[in-house]
Amino acid sequence: MLNQTGGYATFNLQPHPPPHHVWKLFSLLYNTRLALLKMKKLISVLIGCGGIARWHLAALAELSHVEVAAVCDLSAARAEATAKRFRIAKWYSDYQQLLTEVKPNLVHITTPPSSHFSIAKACLAAGLNVFCEKPITTNYQEFQELKELATGNGCLLMENQNFRFHSSIRRICDLLLSGKLGNLVDVQVCLSANLVAPGSPFIDRNAPHYSLALRGGAIGDYLTHIAYLTYMFTGSMIDMRTAWAKRLKDAPLPATEFRAFIKGERATAYVAFNGDVRPYGFWIRVTGTQMHVEANLYEPPRLTVRRLRNGEPAVASLIDGIAESRDVLLGTVAGFWRKLGGTSNYDGLRELIAQTYHALASHGSPPIALTEIDEVARIVDGFTDVNFKL
Repeated sequence: MLNQTGGYATFNLQPHPPPHHVWKLFSLLYNTRLALLKMKKLISVLIGCGGIARWHLAALAELSHVEVAAVCDLSAARAEATAKRFRIAKWYSDYQQLLTEVKPNLVHITTPPSSHFSIAKACLAAGLNVFCEKPITTNYQEFQELKELATGNGCLLMENQNFRFHSSIRRICDLLLSGKLGNLVDVQVCLSANLVAPGSPFIDRNAPHYSLALRGGAIGDYLTHIAYLTYMFTGSMIDMRTAWAKRLKDAPLPATEFRAFIKGERATAYVAFNGDVRPYGFWIRVTGTQMHVEANLYEPPRLTVRRLRNGEPAVASLIDGIAESRDVLLGTVAGFWRKLGGTSNYDGLRELIAQTYHALASHGSPPIALTEIDEVARIVDGFTDVNFKL
């Protein structure tokens, strides 16, 4: 089973290297283990054949050492169609029957959030590793129960936090780690979507959207993304204040706008969600003492940078403007070609899934430690906690 601490082991080094035959034996064992890892496929199953499921299955299809043994959905027709489309041998309409008949290395849970807890709990109780869509649970207390169960049974419990591995986020992290950004000062995360547009599934009164069962309603479906991106840069939450508003009074939503100011251990953050704004966008802006960087995560790989430059301020401003225009042009063209090639906005999901299976195969640390998923769950819970509301 996997130890999900994210830590590193320590070893006492010998004062002299071991004999040559010991090195040969170690090399033989190591190469044999690698060969076995390559030969033995990891088995996965997926529960929930809705829209996000196809992105999971597309990512899994690229992993030669992973076999999807079965899919499951309450709709037998949807489960069968998904199995046929992705050439999967078995399909089920009862996940408990699936778990009884198939013993996978990892269960992907891509059902609506209200069912995450019960399905994940059943999997973890059976000693199975879990990769769950966000939000992993609808409240922090349920997550705590899953965390304790995963830790007690030595299981991996992973939440889909794909934007952590987004190409633009990685570039921003590289700038920060290299020191080019300077000391981190502030983070802004702003997401805009038109929840109330004609035909939007969020306002269909005849078929209520699953997100309406979440605290925060439709906005609640996006809060996990905002929370983990904030946590990546600010660290643990120390305090926060929130504001919720509903400007369109006739919309069947509890709120259409959300704001929060967060005091973290490393920096402060301002986050926002706008539910009646065009165009769509998911912007992140990171400010350091040497530069600030901005990206629209829905338009990768476009990244704009303004840095501290020596010399005449007017000239520096001109150079910044030219550089920013170049970055926008090149990023826009590259993003257009990505879309023509079929690359979705789920940038980072493939990498997260690949790293998760690598951790399982190598018995290594998971790509996201369970302690960090806990920190994010606390922030999400705080977003909808009345004690933090202004």
